[in-house]
Amino acid sequence: MRLSFAHVVVIGGGYVGQLIQLAMPSARLLDWRKTPPANHMDTRMGPQYLWEPIPLVESFSFPVTTLVDNQPPTPDSILTYKKKIGKEDDGGDWGLQFQHHSTGWHSKLPVPKVEYGRLVKGVDLSAHQLLLADDVFIDYDVLINTIPLDFFLKLCLIPPLVHHPWKNNPIFMVREKQSAGVDGMVLNYLSNPDQPFYRETKSDDQVFYETLDVDCVVGVSHTKILPGKIHPHPESEDVLRALKLFDVHCFGRFATWRPDELAHETWKHITGWRGSL
Repeated sequence: MRLSFAHVVVIGGGYVGQLIQLAMPSARLLDWRKTPPANHMDTRMGPQYLWEPIPLVESFSFPVTTLVDNQPPTPDSILTYKKKIGKEDDGGDWGLQFQHHSTGWHSKLPVPKVEYGRLVKGVDLSAHQLLLADDVFIDYDVLINTIPLDFFLKLCLIPPLVHHPWKNNPIFMVREKQSAGVDGMVLNYLSNPDQPFYRETKSDDQVFYETLDVDCVVGVSHTKILPGKIHPHPESEDVLRALKLFDVHCFGRFATWRPDELAHETWKHITGWRGSL
């Protein structure tokens, strides 16, 4: 299949979908939201930021300070925190995640071309066809998935993996104004298991509190983030390889179900795929 003649359709017009369109301008982005968000580039809030800039995209850097219980991280304090959130065996690079001083990046992506109000309710892998909520069918040559892998498999009518269910914990985020701003961003991980919030992030004149405990945000204005924290799955890589046989490629932490994948790594995967066609 020649790339120039391939009809590439992307499920999801969020940050990862926009990265795909950046690498492949002809890609068609379908998004379930009825209207664009107020600021299409304000796709990352709280402690979400880039560890590396996206090449060829306008970016700016800022200092990041990471603490555990208001102190520089130590192996013991990091382990205590990881145990609190049930990810002590996640296999991630804790040294990179918990650098006391580092540099963060925000990238200003171009305004994307997204088709809003395009809710996908079914995927026919054999026919290379999508069924939308308004009963419209869309054909594709190559399908790119950016939504959570477990939900995408449901759209494909693939039975759930009973022996190894997909595990995730929704995140509940509370945002407040603070009187004094900070220089850059300060992330403070909270290891005390009796403290319902596991991280507080100060950025500019705002502070964000995150928790996995819905009870502690009842009656408080908050944002629910799904799928939130995802946990490794023993069959996820096999599933991704099987989907490629049907010309389906998944990009992004949630679509690949790789808990530690970062945005700059996703970009490298996208450009690597793009270069292989």
